[in-house]
Amino acid sequence: MRRIFTLLITFAVIISSMCCLNMIAYADYSIPSYLRIGLFYGSTAKTSVNLTSVNGFYIGKYSGTVFEEKKRTNLTELTITFSDDAITATNNGSVIYTATNLEDGLGIFPTVGGMERVLSIDGEKYRGGLDFKKINGKNVITNVVFMNNYLYGVISREMSPSWPKEALKAQAVCARNYAANNLGKHSEYGFDLCSSVCCQAYSGVRYETDNSYAPVDETSNQVLTYDGKLAQLYYCSSSGSRTEDVKNVWGNSVPYLVSVDNSYEDTANIPNGIWTGSITCDEATTIMRNKGYNVGQVTDIKVTEYSENGRVLKMEVTGTNGTKTFEREGCRTIFNTITKSQEFTVRGNGEAAQNVPTIRTTDGNSTSDMRVDEVVILTASGRSTLNALNLFATNGTYQQTYQITHSEATTNTGFLFEGTGWGHSVGMSQYGAKGMAEIGYDYIDILLHYFPGTNLENAY
Repeated sequence: MRRIFTLLITFAVIISSMCCLNMIAYADYSIPSYLRIGLFYGSTAKTSVNLTSVNGFYIGKYSGTVFEEKKRTNLTELTITFSDDAITATNNGSVIYTATNLEDGLGIFPTVGGMERVLSIDGEKYRGGLDFKKINGKNVITNVVFMNNYLYGVISREMSPSWPKEALKAQAVCARNYAANNLGKHSEYGFDLCSSVCCQAYSGVRYETDNSYAPVDETSNQVLTYDGKLAQLYYCSSSGSRTEDVKNVWGNSVPYLVSVDNSYEDTANIPNGIWTGSITCDEATTIMRNKGYNVGQVTDIKVTEYSENGRVLKMEVTGTNGTKTFEREGCRTIFNTITKSQEFTVRGNGEAAQNVPTIRTTDGNSTSDMRVDEVVILTASGRSTLNALNLFATNGTYQQTYQITHSEATTNTGFLFEGTGWGHSVGMSQYGAKGMAEIGYDYIDILLHYFPGTNLENAY
């Protein structure tokens, strides 16, 4: 009896210890083995392309991601041409295969397997196969590719392969979740995801390096889940001192897409971590008109509300015909050639200007700059604010004098935007993940930090 009791205690201690570790659970979540990635369609559609494959081609058709072979050729070069009633594969003018059923289209698959299964289309290399179809009368070329092969190309575009491996592993899990959650996003064109940042940046083999493979392979089939479902994961380049709650960007509330500390990011020393941009009234007027907002000649742009994290929630654009109010992400995207994030200030060059010194303040968790005339001061008479034209600052030895000056308002001819961060700021900051990895956090730590309350699990 004592032996059994001892074993039970030992087992309980082991289980208790395991609960303190970052563990990967096993559950029945299904993700696709293959994806359909749109390469050329719409404004980028092609009527003819040249293919090469060092081991020849299988020719046939794709039904979704399933390939049916119709013909094999040892030729290493083919030209695929769309016409009104056929899709044809030729070599030096000789017809090799013709597909007359345009809905079935024409599929191409390299005859070699594994990591050597690569073909090029007009010089660009892709893993997997290619599907040529006419969708609603439009030419569409799709890359049908194994999930992990797709992710090799994504993480080497979305992050530098030279970054720490743990950051790349976190990126791989995020990209896998995104792909699995967005199947059929471009179903009107017959594929799942596009190859641009509209979905996830993907350029096939071009940017792959030896560092691209292990982060994907070592996290193969791993996904983040929440409450029994695949989590909707988002990421962007940089987010400043904190990420943003999704409700302040896209309007909906998600328990694991909330604002978290992002002090791991070296915001001041990364591309577009701190940015400025300017726009003239004429340029703003043209942008508003081209996007369907007829406010007339723009005369003013003003932020009217900020989130608790310092991001713009409401912004008014005023013109000679009226005012348009933008909310949340719309404040960033309306002038997206200038505004790289939602965390910015904007000032017209004709506004009444004040030269007011600022001081660094803290609430114990984060720091920020505050104008001295906005700081609440405790005095013998109670709470007050500074109201003076001169400010004297001293460290006990040296004294510095600052003057607070004013200028009269004039008509705006342009606007200056000053901001922090690059992207929507929801979910994982890529530079924040890099910073965490550099100081020793592993990819599970990174993911659970940026997506609190989620679980890392294996999908099948």
